[in-house]
Amino acid sequence: MSFLNFIKDNFDRVLSVDTEFRMDETITIPKKVVCFCYEDVFTGETWEFWEHDKPTNFGGHFDNERNLIVCFNATAEIGSFLNLHHPLPKNIFDVFVEVKRLYLDKRQRGKFSLLDTAYSYGCMDVMTKDEKDETRDLIIYNENYTAAQRAKILAYCMEDVRTTTRVFKALIEDIEKQNKLTTVDDYKRELWQCMFRGASISCVARIEKNGIPLDNHKLNLFNKYWIEVKDKLILKYNKDIDCFDGTTFSHKKFEDLVVKKLGINNWQRLHKSGQLSTNKRILKDYSEKYPEIKLLLEIRTLQNMTKLKGYQISFDGRARTSLNMFGTVTGRCTPSTAKFPFSTAKWARNFIKPSWGNILVYMDYSQQEVAIQGYLSGDQNLINAYNKGDVYLETAKLCKAVPDHATATTHGETRDIFKVLFLANSYGAGDHWIAEQIKTDVTTARSYRKLFKKIYKKYFYWIENFINNGFLYGRMTTCYGWQRVLSSQTKLNREGKRVSIRNSIQNWPIQSHGSEVLRQAILDLTEEGFKIVAPVHDALLIEIPKADRHLIDYAQRLMVDASMKVVGGPIRVGTEIIEDNYVQLNKKGKPKINIQRFKGLGEMNPSQLRETVMDPQTRQLVRLSISATDNANAMMDLLLSKKNAPARKEWLEKKGSLVRV
Repeated sequence: MSFLNFIKDNFDRVLSVDTEFRMDETITIPKKVVCFCYEDVFTGETWEFWEHDKPTNFGGHFDNERNLIVCFNATAEIGSFLNLHHPLPKNIFDVFVEVKRLYLDKRQRGKFSLLDTAYSYGCMDVMTKDEKDETRDLIIYNENYTAAQRAKILAYCMEDVRTTTRVFKALIEDIEKQNKLTTVDDYKRELWQCMFRGASISCVARIEKNGIPLDNHKLNLFNKYWIEVKDKLILKYNKDIDCFDGTTFSHKKFEDLVVKKLGINNWQRLHKSGQLSTNKRILKDYSEKYPEIKLLLEIRTLQNMTKLKGYQISFDGRARTSLNMFGTVTGRCTPSTAKFPFSTAKWARNFIKPSWGNILVYMDYSQQEVAIQGYLSGDQNLINAYNKGDVYLETAKLCKAVPDHATATTHGETRDIFKVLFLANSYGAGDHWIAEQIKTDVTTARSYRKLFKKIYKKYFYWIENFINNGFLYGRMTTCYGWQRVLSSQTKLNREGKRVSIRNSIQNWPIQSHGSEVLRQAILDLTEEGFKIVAPVHDALLIEIPKADRHLIDYAQRLMVDASMKVVGGPIRVGTEIIEDNYVQLNKKGKPKINIQRFKGLGEMNPSQLRETVMDPQTRQLVRLSISATDNANAMMDLLLSKKNAPARKEWLEKKGSLVRV
């Protein structure tokens, strides 16, 4: 038996599907489905329909649990199903994703179109590229088609269907060969993994359609006063990096920052001027290690945002963009445009605002990378440190660098040293970088690293074996089958020297499994009816009716359960409820808590008054009884008087935890 025959035997029909549609300028999901074509992969039977001219048995082909739907980049097809209000397919195989899985590395990015894939597998289209471009323009820029134009579009769509079928068959044989599938269990596992990725694509299409609610009034004001706001923000940010003369970027100050302050001597320079390059890719690489460069990158983003009119905002006040579920080598979901609210500077997220009657819930995995490292390696020391809450402090205790009773307050500096060690391990940084960050010599930094590796010996043994096996078999693979091709153990650096890639790839197993965890969470939450409006790195933004806020705990449990399915252990999930505008993230990447004080009820606007005081679902009525022996006046004076601030601080530190509602 072959993998292809296994698929044939396990489904009633395997249908190759393609749609043609027009896009709205502000909505990246299909606006109008022009035609819909599909073919039975094994019998060759075909169906083609124009617009809404669908037979009554149309849905039966696609929502049948015994049928497999094959697409090339299924997000568009699922978007068309949503547009037509048809039942969504139960089983999806996305050819585009599976080809990327096999061949995605830095040399091959961008070469995954249907045409490119068909050529690589020897399954060339009948139509030429020029003919395809001409027909695509016809679809996009016309509405009233002649009979001849309709026939041309249907032929174009059906040709894509047939090409997808040919590529699918060739791909299945390639998967079987490359992944060395020999048994029925191998086939079952591989097919399940492919269908899991297909199901996640279906979820993404629904997220795209949901869109992110925005505060249009605030956005319009921002656009109106953009120049003044931009200049003030640059001046504010520049206090920490000093790379600007007023609001004008200074190459000399930038070089002082990089060379003198940060001690980076190998920064790429421009050939003609000799100035340090400010290429976005270079800034992004260094921003992972240096907070100052990250801040400069933030300012650069700010400078390029001349206006935010480019946000793809629909008539319903929501921002929508295409999401690439497998946009990076780690399989992380990425937006197709920078005009996505979570792709711009963090302060711009304040334009996000729940729609009327709803709240937004920001749910993120806490210290996800550390947890994944521990669970995948089975390093009990690392797992225990994670479960105790502050993994950096617990690591310092394990290394006997601080006493057992130490806290982040009493031994913050030592704790930060071990935080740097975790970062260095994640991004493959050397001893020199560690020394720079903790302000010590290289010898001391090296001793810290040795101690770190000794404590987490089992983890380092596991990651070394994982990478070695990757080089042995030519690829690294996650528990759910996502892969990274390893064609060589070296690469050319910016200076043209060949260097090892081991350090740069050692975080791939962690990041890629983190992507799998989030994908599983998206799938589980979507199946339970939750409305996800955006994936954000290791977090999700979920929209919930105010009346259903009791479901937040359930959503949190689903996310924890998702982590257990993928990596075998629970990862903590933090939750922030957004009632008004989205709150900016702080330096640790966590949403800040917005605390607002009112001297009287009259200072509140009506919605605030209702939600905090008047709403019967959230208010609490407590009878306050004061006896003559309660010393109420003295207590009120202690808690409210400006003159008693020191005494009040002391009281809060001792008894603040005793307060309950």
